[in-house]
Amino acid sequence: MKRLLALSLILLLAGCKQTQKVEIKAPLERPSSLLNHSIFTRLTVENEASIFALPDAERQKFIAYSEAQKQKNIRADTIIADYLDSSLDRFSYDGATHNATDTLTKNEGNCISLAILTQAYANILGVETSFREVATMPVYKKQDQTILVSNHFKTKLYAPPEQDDENWLYAIRPGTVVDYFPARDLVFIGSATYADLVAKYYANLATEALLAEQFDTSYSLVSQALEYAPYDPELINLAAILHRRVGDTDTAKKLFEFAVRNKLVSSNLLYSYSYLAQQLADKQLQQDLEKRLLDNAKTPFDFLQLAEQEIAKERYFSAEEMLKELVVSTPYIPEPYFALAKIYYLQDKKEKAAKYLQYAIEKSEDREKQGVYQAKLNTLKFVGGSYNQNKEQN
Repeated sequence: MKRLLALSLILLLAGCKQTQKVEIKAPLERPSSLLNHSIFTRLTVENEASIFALPDAERQKFIAYSEAQKQKNIRADTIIADYLDSSLDRFSYDGATHNATDTLTKNEGNCISLAILTQAYANILGVETSFREVATMPVYKKQDQTILVSNHFKTKLYAPPEQDDENWLYAIRPGTVVDYFPARDLVFIGSATYADLVAKYYANLATEALLAEQFDTSYSLVSQALEYAPYDPELINLAAILHRRVGDTDTAKKLFEFAVRNKLVSSNLLYSYSYLAQQLADKQLQQDLEKRLLDNAKTPFDFLQLAEQEIAKERYFSAEEMLKELVVSTPYIPEPYFALAKIYYLQDKKEKAAKYLQYAIEKSEDREKQGVYQAKLNTLKFVGGSYNQNKEQN
């Protein structure tokens, strides 16, 4: 009865509002329509079904395993997680994006590859999934003034609904989170869907093709990705970068303008747009984008990128202030210490630079990063009572 009364009240209020003239906005055009299709050749790319396909022998092996586990009253989501855990004990994270079959046979891949493989097994058992994107220290790819950044993706396998669950409401649905590369998830970026996962797969491959200057392949893959996530800021950014790389700065700017106008922005997109503004010598646009970047910054890594930009412009004081705030708020991240060491090195404050390089080494859990930081520190060690004056390019 209360629900009926509440519903009636809502309808009544809606009826009152209808006395005013309401403008119905036209559907937002798809950014894919802004691409300059005439300068690329659309190639055939892997279809969706093939991404999640597994060899017949593997399917039968997994089905037999799951049937045996079900006899022990083990939930389907747990079955998948346990199977993956036992199958991928020597899995190698190499940063590559693979489909389900290649991830399995090569026993390697990145978090998207493993999300794809997890989804493939979920498809067999009919287990519902969702995904989360979280901000960890991003992976950077830099080539010819192109910087592309990726965040971390993880999967949740939902527990199959029980008959007794029909009358229950859950704040958090029961299930199993599959995360093969656990890191300190500093900031939750947002929930993601199956369509987002497929789009991310094509986008990663498009990125690799772009860096390899296989522009038609990159165009074909990003076009495919936009069919699944048409308003994703990272895809719009990728499409704009692709056009800039082939010399079509007009289309690149149109894509960036579309994104900003419709509030489809990310820090990566704004950085890319800022670089284009610099390339076009549009100082007013550069200033506007600097403000937008600061307003849009949310994660520690956004502020780290802002600080790096300030360092590049030799605005050491503002960069130092940002980085010191990061050290206070997230003292366990090594990158702000390393960036501070860079500032002090550029200011010829070598003792301070060495101290912060040592902090970066101590905070880092990644051996490769530790090696880089140690190599930088070695150039600052005392030689005959004074610092070595041979400067390395950071």
